[in-house]
Amino acid sequence: MTRLLRFLPLLVVLAMLGAAFPLVLRHVELRSDISDFLPDTRSPEAVFLLRELREGAGTRLLIAGIEGAPAAELARLSRAVATALDASGDFAIVANGTPRIDDAEAALLFAHRYALSPAATPDSFTEPALRRVLETLLDGLRSSAEPLLRRFGFADPTGAFLALLRGWSAEARIGTEHGVWMAAGPRALILAQTRAAGLDTGAQQRAAAAFHTAFAAAHPPPGARLLLSGPGVFAAEAATAVRADVKLVSTVSFLLVAAFLFWRYRSPIMLAVVAVPLAVGTLAGLVVVDAVFGHVHGAALGFGMTMLGVCDDYPILLVTNRAPGESLRQTARRIWPTLRLATVAAVAGLVPMLASGFPGLAQLGLFAAAGLAGAALSTRFLLPALLPAEGLPVRPLPERAAHALLRLPALRWPVLAGLALVAVAMALTGGPRLARDIADLSPVPEAVRNLDGELRGQIGAPDVRMLLSVTGADAEAALRAAEAAAATLMASGAITGLDQPARYLPSTATQRARIAALPDQATLAARLDAAREGLPFRATAFAPFLGGMDEARRLPPLTPADLGAAPLLAARLAPLLRQEPDGWRALLLPEGVRDFAALRAAAATIPGLLLVDIKAETEALLGQGIATALRWGAVGGALVLLLLGAGRGLAGGLRIALALAGALLLTFGALQALGEQITIFHLTAALLLAGVGMDYALFISRSGAEDTEAAARALGAVISCMVTTLLTFGLLSLCRTPVLHATGLTVCIGVASAFLLACTLAPRRGAAT
Repeated sequence: MTRLLRFLPLLVVLAMLGAAFPLVLRHVELRSDISDFLPDTRSPEAVFLLRELREGAGTRLLIAGIEGAPAAELARLSRAVATALDASGDFAIVANGTPRIDDAEAALLFAHRYALSPAATPDSFTEPALRRVLETLLDGLRSSAEPLLRRFGFADPTGAFLALLRGWSAEARIGTEHGVWMAAGPRALILAQTRAAGLDTGAQQRAAAAFHTAFAAAHPPPGARLLLSGPGVFAAEAATAVRADVKLVSTVSFLLVAAFLFWRYRSPIMLAVVAVPLAVGTLAGLVVVDAVFGHVHGAALGFGMTMLGVCDDYPILLVTNRAPGESLRQTARRIWPTLRLATVAAVAGLVPMLASGFPGLAQLGLFAAAGLAGAALSTRFLLPALLPAEGLPVRPLPERAAHALLRLPALRWPVLAGLALVAVAMALTGGPRLARDIADLSPVPEAVRNLDGELRGQIGAPDVRMLLSVTGADAEAALRAAEAAAATLMASGAITGLDQPARYLPSTATQRARIAALPDQATLAARLDAAREGLPFRATAFAPFLGGMDEARRLPPLTPADLGAAPLLAARLAPLLRQEPDGWRALLLPEGVRDFAALRAAAATIPGLLLVDIKAETEALLGQGIATALRWGAVGGALVLLLLGAGRGLAGGLRIALALAGALLLTFGALQALGEQITIFHLTAALLLAGVGMDYALFISRSGAEDTEAAARALGAVISCMVTTLLTFGLLSLCRTPVLHATGLTVCIGVASAFLLACTLAPRRGAAT
């Protein structure tokens, strides 16, 4: 108990720092907008793609398949799930092949059926065509479809209204069975579109959960299962994968690091000692970034805290470097020049990110810079005041290992020759490959992505690899442009279909043209009388048909402003037609692309059509991000070199810079040998590696002029830092989540390389630093 009371100030401060986190987070706005990690100057294609990622129809789609039971049972489950989803209010559209439209909207659309339906052509009202539909109506009245035909058949014998509803769905491409969409297997299919934006991962996860809840509530028989794909599922899979990896790594690494620190320092209090600078640094990063940017991006917080792994070394260096008979305050004063130089150089390497043009990278750099400064200051001034003067006991290194490492400078020239060979080999082979496919960055398992492709193919969902759009000064102009573009693209034969806003709401000009092409009242009445000759229909049976035709001529065309009473139509139209600050935009989604080259060629002939190849555009954005990171990394490296030269002299600065450069060279050489494709995650981890490697080189080199005992002490401090880093990041390298795997593997290889090079390139004892 007495021993514990000696550390009471440390524990109290740590508790206060822990209590400060929820208070700070309550006032700090966390965001996850992907636009923070895109450059400020972007092409029209990139701007359009970003908007679609936020608001587009493709990002809101969820596609479900139900299988594992007879078709009749699957149809029951499909109807039950669709009804529950409809009632939840989370979905703008739920479609499974069963008409889902309320009476008020049905009445509105029925009144405008001839203006809206592409089936209402002049050929549909010729005498032979009318004869055929009347005979079909007569046969239908003797079948199970009699209730539906009595409701619509006499008022709309040409079937314009039902053709309109069918045209809005995928019925032309999906077979129906028991009144719902059914694919081979059998597999019942449901298509839903969420109201929430695609980037609202929380809402997308809730939407995915709503499917599973509705399926469970429908009491599926044994063997029946729900298959689900879409952004919400991807978000859930990604979150699950990341949570599982982080939970496992956090637990195991905590236990391993705690065990090592307990063995090395003979006290669990060392965990609290390490935690104080880390907590101060994290709080400093949060406060500074929020003050400068007005919010903190979630990725900047995550990566920033990873990069603050460097500051875990600071308290270890303080405690382990204490000489016999020296108080901890004296140790802090003695190592402060080296620690200060290491911190300033690390911050200098991060500062150029502020000018990168990527708000997210600027936040990451500022977070890490502020955090490192806070951690260094707390190590220098706070920890010595919280700990006993004698610090903590430190177990010495095994003597043989210490002497072996201290003799490594004798191998300097062979090691330098080896580094030169690695550099030549990498230059001859072109270096490591850069990742260009955004799918490589996704933690979503490949099986889930394959299922998404299968379900999209079965339900006929739009091909989201390519987006097209046209603009207009107003909604009418945008709809006309969409109609003209659709006609050209379909005529090219490059696609099998096209989802576009005029499919649901034709332009005013098209609606008027359709109405004008209809036969006048007298002509239609005469043709109808001739067509029903010999059929058992009363003369007045089709009065609603003739009256509806007359009403259609008097009604004004429907416009987007009139859709308040038509929520289903409005929901289908909204993702494809929207008002922007400088006009209106219509989106066109190709279906069944047969020939991308032919589609591009046809699109090039359409004035004002914007075509976005999502794969090519994301590859360009990734390439731009990596190029920017490399460019500013070089600027940061130059600043670090200048600082090291000023702090340690030209020879000392070059020696440390060579150790850093060699560690980076070996790291990327190893990544190339392992077949790793370099992503922005590897490059971000390289910043952490550079900071860690600089600490190692500085503290090992400063012991070169000291006696063997002091050199062994400094070496032991660095080894402790390295082991704790490897125990954490080595586990990360085993994760399946790309960001965690890339970070862990890069740091793990780099830390080992940096340590060995720091030992090898350190000045021999007795030499000047």
